[in-house]
Amino acid sequence: MSTACGMRRCAQVRQNLLQNVSRRAKRDPWYGWTCDEAGGEELAAQVVWFGCFDGHGGPQVSQLLQNKLHLVFEEADSSMVQDTVQYTCSIGGYFGRFQGGALERLVDPTQLRRPCAAPASLEALADAAPASDLEHYVALDADQGAVHTQRHLAPSTAQMSMQERATLAWLMMDREIQQNEAYRGAGSTASVLLLHSLDVPTAPWYASEYLAVTTVQLGDTRLVLCDAETGEAIPLTRLHHPDDPIESDRLSRQGAGVLTDSFGESRFLGTLANTRSFGDTQAKRYGMTAEPEVQTHILQGSRFAFIAGFSDGIGDVMTDQELVDECRYASHPQQAAERIMKYAEDLGAEDNATILCIPLRGWGAIRGEDRTALQRRDRRLNTDIYRNRRNLCL
Repeated sequence: MSTACGMRRCAQVRQNLLQNVSRRAKRDPWYGWTCDEAGGEELAAQVVWFGCFDGHGGPQVSQLLQNKLHLVFEEADSSMVQDTVQYTCSIGGYFGRFQGGALERLVDPTQLRRPCAAPASLEALADAAPASDLEHYVALDADQGAVHTQRHLAPSTAQMSMQERATLAWLMMDREIQQNEAYRGAGSTASVLLLHSLDVPTAPWYASEYLAVTTVQLGDTRLVLCDAETGEAIPLTRLHHPDDPIESDRLSRQGAGVLTDSFGESRFLGTLANTRSFGDTQAKRYGMTAEPEVQTHILQGSRFAFIAGFSDGIGDVMTDQELVDECRYASHPQQAAERIMKYAEDLGAEDNATILCIPLRGWGAIRGEDRTALQRRDRRLNTDIYRNRRNLCL
């Protein structure tokens, strides 16, 4: 598991954020104020990137994402769309009829070549040609039965939206992972947060009154927003798990198998906790996808205290509201993160745990009651009693 955060300057990304903000209705239904009030189209100079990555099958994929995903995101260009979609289509199985998803607007469907039939089982897929062989994505021409190798397609000059840019970057990154044997059998989730000040003149994100907030979600790492006025925890992402209604419907339409393990948890293909991830090459033909879920919101910074990004090692042992309430007494974001880690340990967390606490302008001014104070006290007490009994038995 690894986490990463960084501050980048990228004119193209700023333009994508502007398009997302301008494309929305004049009044944001979530927070009730207008784009014009946020400073119109005069954008600040910095887009701030925060990422939380949780690897499985080894740390190599999450470490790669930490070091490279933001670069791929910045460099993504519409001229790369056709080639990337063609590669994804060539995976076959679930992606055999892939039209580009969020990228469909930028794809020429007449240039796509469809792959041969998928292996009959996951075991057959594991025994098939290595992932690196997909580099020359071989496809069967339905009319002539001839084999084609698609390498470079005509570039496009279309302007991309933020959702299109993120989807392209995520698929490009996933392609690199699939083509490298060093990452075979490994994968990673990803929750990325992009913060962009809309203040004029510009201000750092943590001091901005108006912010464009974009979340790019893949898997079960999470992003949660704290409302400073009420102390309420507001989820910014959803879990890409087999029992999620949207994911379950997506996979069932493709005939993908979802089983329940001995702990009562749903597992994709009997073993996988997530339905979207980087890597996990052997499951791609059965519906595992690296297509992210992208959302952009406009926030009034003074109304919100912080955004927390965390792995399932945190989310599995505490509720969102417990997390937010535990942070409210911290004087510094670092202290807030340390309090959460300590609380997870107090509850007996066994999985690797990571948390980022990202302050907003409302930091230190959380109002409303601590809704889970008694719950947290009782949970700590019960965990201590259990531990003492276990130690006595030993």
